[in-house]
Amino acid sequence: MPNLNRRQFAGLAAAGFASAVARPAAAQVGQMNFMSFTFAEEPNKPFVVNMLDAFKNASGVTVEPIATAWGDTQRNVMLRQRSRTLPDSVQLQDRWLPSMAALPEIVDLDALIGRPQIEAALAPTALGLGRVGNKQVGIPLISGSVGMVANSEVLAKAGVARIPETLAEFRAALVAVRDRVPNSVPFAMATKNPNSIPLDVLLIYWAFGARMIDDAGEVHVATPEGKAAMDFIAGLMKDRLVAPEIDRPDARRLFAQGNAAFYFDPPVARTFARSFSGRGPAADAFVVPMKTPVLKAGDVPRSVEWGHVVTLFNSPANRDRNGPGAKWIAHILSDAVQTTFPLQVGGLPVTKSGRAAPVVQNDPFLKAWAEATVATGKHEIGIWDNSPELSTILSEETQAALLGQKSANAAADSMQSRMKASMAKRG
Repeated sequence: MPNLNRRQFAGLAAAGFASAVARPAAAQVGQMNFMSFTFAEEPNKPFVVNMLDAFKNASGVTVEPIATAWGDTQRNVMLRQRSRTLPDSVQLQDRWLPSMAALPEIVDLDALIGRPQIEAALAPTALGLGRVGNKQVGIPLISGSVGMVANSEVLAKAGVARIPETLAEFRAALVAVRDRVPNSVPFAMATKNPNSIPLDVLLIYWAFGARMIDDAGEVHVATPEGKAAMDFIAGLMKDRLVAPEIDRPDARRLFAQGNAAFYFDPPVARTFARSFSGRGPAADAFVVPMKTPVLKAGDVPRSVEWGHVVTLFNSPANRDRNGPGAKWIAHILSDAVQTTFPLQVGGLPVTKSGRAAPVVQNDPFLKAWAEATVATGKHEIGIWDNSPELSTILSEETQAALLGQKSANAAADSMQSRMKASMAKRG
């Protein structure tokens, strides 16, 4: 690898990945572009710039960043696909990948790079993030899970001595916070925005042993377990343990400022707590990753699979193993990136060597997060190509139950029929 930074690729060389994609090419200087929602986030923009600059220094390839808001990324990709102006590379949320995999322009990375090399480099729990069916159409950039975090300072004020493990203990802790911490929202559950509500409801459904939509596309939201979950959710609002009009950004601020005891988030929770509390790294002391409460002792705590993936689309940059696109993938999976970028934006490395690095192993928060992540599952709403409609249905019916406009049973029944119709339309 005479023209590549050996230190950057040291972690991959042992796995055989770097040697497969970083062979000397006739033309070492190239150019490509990268559409990124992290680049559009002002606090995180410098981290993307540093990653791109390091890649240029290592490979001679210039990458032009294209900013896109997280919520607009899927629409922007589809618009560019129709106008035949797809970027060479795009950053996606993992749950968007199944719908993007249908685009004929997406690059099969097994064919471009080789499955053995990919599997040798990636941590086993990260492999599924970029795979749809039996095809590798994305490479994970950052990984983790969506689980629950607790504010230990708020719990101390409420007299809660231990992190709750069951839903009964969780509810008792919420009551204590409500009664002893003035002006608090005990559980900063998402109660507005169809982009946020489904995730929180899904995790509570799983705690009750319920499903929303199974792998075959069958809807199950109105089973006895699902109705019990919806009844639990409605009861939280009735007893003032959650609040209306809470979105994920609101939850992060309430939590960081000592006005919420619990909420659901990926590992970025620590980053937001540091920022919104104004305490920087000192805020780490009160951010406690915890296992999602279960219905009864012995049940398996669940969390939602989460990560960012990078895809390639057909272009001159992505046509062979010596091209800029293959080198870009190698750079993303290098130790230089995986021991910096994921940690900077709030997540875990995706490679075996990255997770084994001292900077990760010696981080108490990341170790605690990994221990709290017992079993992950895919987002049962977000993976479908009609997910916007499904999310709207779920949010409307959940809000109706929360606000007392419908009983929990009626809301679940209505959600069932509406979701079934939506899934039927997609064939």
